[in-house]
Amino acid sequence: MLGRALFIVVVVAVGAIGLAGCGGEAARSAQTTRAQTSSAGAGPNKNSSQAAFAAKPARPSRKEFAREASLSIYHSPEEGISFRYSRNFSLEEGDVQESSFFLKRQEDLDSEQPGATLLATVLIPEDGYPNTTFEHGSLQLVVNETGTEKDCRESPLVGAYRNETRTMTVQGIVFRWSGRESETAGTKILERAYVGYSQTTCYEFLLTVAAEEAPDPDGFRKPADTAKIMKQLEKTVASAQFFPKSVAPAENNEEVADSLVITTSGKQVTCCRPKPRQ
Repeated sequence: MLGRALFIVVVVAVGAIGLAGCGGEAARSAQTTRAQTSSAGAGPNKNSSQAAFAAKPARPSRKEFAREASLSIYHSPEEGISFRYSRNFSLEEGDVQESSFFLKRQEDLDSEQPGATLLATVLIPEDGYPNTTFEHGSLQLVVNETGTEKDCRESPLVGAYRNETRTMTVQGIVFRWSGRESETAGTKILERAYVGYSQTTCYEFLLTVAAEEAPDPDGFRKPADTAKIMKQLEKTVASAQFFPKSVAPAENNEEVADSLVITTSGKQVTCCRPKPRQ
């Protein structure tokens, strides 16, 4: 009797252990299933978030933003050109007001290149490079619509330097350029001329940098780095953008006939054009 009771106790204990094991396996299985389901559900959302993040345009760096903020833009809709230059430099449109040995004036162009027009002049301030021997820095834009592409490429401004001609491509337009280095009255002068043809127009950039050749005997001024200054002006040429020219609105022409024939409702009505005021 005692042996039978002991047998029943052992059977009950083994059964309880088996049920506990099954419950643990079932719990672990349910947890694994939930984790897989959660992972599967989060996968597409995660990929979508990554794709959306990748699609966002990259923000400009602080260096790029600072560079953009330090530039000004010259824009000429009539001639279809614009360029960027340092905000610290000055800009004059049309003929220059001052008479300078280093600058071309409209009257100079009239004798050297009939039909050429001085469009704009960028000037580096005299104190642009303090405590150096810097004297002058400028960029002038000249346009000429009277000649052919061949005339443009053979521009006397480029040929005058009699050096090897090189090329630089700006927005798909090939510019031929040449330069020279000279000395006048103790001043070292670097000059460059760039010419490119587009929209039946010859675009010419004239770059000049000048500095005193002799060192400062007192040592207060350092020799100006003319090559570095010329590179800065060259960046202005490289920044040029070209676009279709805009046509300026036509002005009233006094020679137009004083009468117009207008058709309204199938009938012709003669209307007088107001004569211009004297």
